[in-house]
Amino acid sequence: MKGYIFVYMMTVLGIFASPFMPFIGICVYVLFGVMSPNALWYYSLDETFLNTGIGFSEVVAYPLIIGWALNHFGNLNIGKAILPFSFLCMYTFWVFLSSMATGWTPMGQVQNLMNIRLLLAMLIALSLCDTTKRLRMFIWVIVFANGFVAFELNMSYLQGFNRLQQTGYAGMDNNFFAVSMVVGSVLAFFTGLAEKNVCMKGLAFLAALLQAHVIMFSMSRGGMLGLGLAFIFTFLVLPKSMTNLTIFVLAVVLGLSMFGETPRKRFFTAFANMEDLDGSAQTRLKSWTNCAIVMREKPVFGVGVTKWASYTQSRFGLFLEAHSTWFQAAVDSGIPALLFLLMFFFVSAIRMLPIIFHRIKVPDPELCHYARMVFVAVIAYGISAQFVSLYAMESVFYTITVGLIILKIIHLQNVEEREQERLRMLEMQERYGYSM
Repeated sequence: MKGYIFVYMMTVLGIFASPFMPFIGICVYVLFGVMSPNALWYYSLDETFLNTGIGFSEVVAYPLIIGWALNHFGNLNIGKAILPFSFLCMYTFWVFLSSMATGWTPMGQVQNLMNIRLLLAMLIALSLCDTTKRLRMFIWVIVFANGFVAFELNMSYLQGFNRLQQTGYAGMDNNFFAVSMVVGSVLAFFTGLAEKNVCMKGLAFLAALLQAHVIMFSMSRGGMLGLGLAFIFTFLVLPKSMTNLTIFVLAVVLGLSMFGETPRKRFFTAFANMEDLDGSAQTRLKSWTNCAIVMREKPVFGVGVTKWASYTQSRFGLFLEAHSTWFQAAVDSGIPALLFLLMFFFVSAIRMLPIIFHRIKVPDPELCHYARMVFVAVIAYGISAQFVSLYAMESVFYTITVGLIILKIIHLQNVEEREQERLRMLEMQERYGYSM
């Protein structure tokens, strides 16, 4: 009942607020996209939308787009965010071209619609977030969504049913969702560092802890590896103040305390000798070898979007996924699609570095913490994604949207400062009667 009431209240809010305040609409849309309420409360919500999370999002999407248009499409002066966003646009377009060149399939159409839907949501969020206050609200929507899902999965686990490992979540298996939790835990941890309010800081750290525990009982080696890398890169970019180091050490201690015997044994099987690898690890290596072969044979458009598994059965006699986001992009849609996708992640991460190391003036110190968050999340995701095929994972792309919004806010500040300088010079001309 609680889920039923919450989801319908948010849906009504999104529908009626979007035409006048589209920022609220995009927040509700992102909340549903990350949380997937149909999967979370499958026992009380409409079964026709089970494990998709798309039903309520679509209901909010239409008034949101109308409100966005009525508000003149927000502020699209996004500065240096234009390059990484352009790479994502090119990736989406190339996947569409690949689908046309290799033949449409129902699943291919779904994948293209997911890509376009995600791209449009990112554009709307990017255009509507132009202040640190709005950015903070946007981040908290993602933190709350991930944290609440992690709370429910932890409750199920403590009651004796490891739902994530047994049934997955929202159409994702344990490996897929564990990578999402890696990104979510990074997001929550740095949000906690940035918060000044003690209660909000505590909630953010609690969300990070819950998500880290989900990764442990998911038994996903890719997720555990991603979390470990997140710890390493967090330490590298974290300002070395006593407070920050104390919080970091506590996080490491808690993380190690959750890394019990069962997840530890599971994790270290990834580093066994070839003959000692378990079945899933051997399958991955075999699948990656097949991907490399097909990438040489079909470098431009690949075998077709979502066609890889059936193609491997006819070509190699095995029905296998690529078990790698990067290989999957290349064999599905061609090497150009892979390059565009990699450049989107790479440029988004690299453009955070001048902010992290204070090479760029920022209007609010919180933005530095948020930039660190995006950088660490992208690195952890990029390596974890090598071990699982991820299709348009929304929380990851919305986290990168945070980085693009940071670039936009800094650009708008620079524009405002240049305008103030111009007005100051004009005032001096009028006052002293000479031209500059």
